[in-house]
Amino acid sequence: MTRVVLAVVSASLACLPVAMLWGSAAPHDTTGGVLSVLAGFGGAGCAVLWILRWPTRSESVVFAVAATASIAMGVLAQTDPTIALLCCTAFATISGYIAMFHTALLMSTTAVVIAVVPVIPAVALASTGGVVRAACEYGLVLVVNVAVPYGIQIFIHALGGDLLEADRDPLTGLLNRRAFYERTGRLVAAGGVGDELVVAVIDLDRFKQLNDARGHAAGDLALVAVGRALIEHTRPAAVVARAGGEEFLVADVFAHPEFDILGQRLCDAVAALPYSITASIGTANARCDRIVHADDSHAAIGALIATADEAMYDAKRNGGNRTCHQPSPRDDK
Repeated sequence: MTRVVLAVVSASLACLPVAMLWGSAAPHDTTGGVLSVLAGFGGAGCAVLWILRWPTRSESVVFAVAATASIAMGVLAQTDPTIALLCCTAFATISGYIAMFHTALLMSTTAVVIAVVPVIPAVALASTGGVVRAACEYGLVLVVNVAVPYGIQIFIHALGGDLLEADRDPLTGLLNRRAFYERTGRLVAAGGVGDELVVAVIDLDRFKQLNDARGHAAGDLALVAVGRALIEHTRPAAVVARAGGEEFLVADVFAHPEFDILGQRLCDAVAALPYSITASIGTANARCDRIVHADDSHAAIGALIATADEAMYDAKRNGGNRTCHQPSPRDDK
């Protein structure tokens, strides 16, 4: 939906300046006509980008710069200063986009362009319509174009803490299951050719007995300690989550599958805690490129978790305090 909206907005940036060539305030000179045509091409290029796919970060910066330049050329091509100032309100769309997805530096640079470009039609309007009218219209343009991006920034900062907490398990501070899927998807997308995603499902043994014998407060302390141990015994890039109850999830990407090493390291880390609990751990692996190119990458990650879950139950049936690997279906052709 975001792509569709931005494609439509970009297409309007292409159509409006070109359509104005046949309007009552069409450019009277070659320079104005060239600027209108360039604005049309810039908007069309931006629309094509969003129609084809979601852009990379560098492409998104190019889009922001191109859209800003297209609006500026469309404004400068107008012969009627009132219409030109009205066109300046289009800056609000791109400045809002930059405020949502990009850095304060790019937003500040765009703000300078937004402040300077309307000065030209405002000066022209002052000579015909009066200084007060020109100042008021220029001020209105600035208010609109400043209020939108900075309003978005305030909104993002206000919700930032809540959004962060929404990704976290309130007891252990680990990611929750939903966030685990999202972060694992990013981890897989960053993997190289031939890299393998390894998923581990960890279920605590004798956790109910701990709760019954020492109370739920001790059980909560044990869960926090397990979460800390999992983080300490995995690499910084690994994704660690509490799936619910006494079940945890770990995902990491390796150039060579290390499911045996990873599973045993986590098993030993839990057994070393002073809570008389151990862990049954199941692991499964799949190539990153096959997950990335799957029709639904989240579903592919979910299938891998289900495979690791089966392995975890095999470990539990064999007495617990051990790790078991479940080979994933592979296609090596």
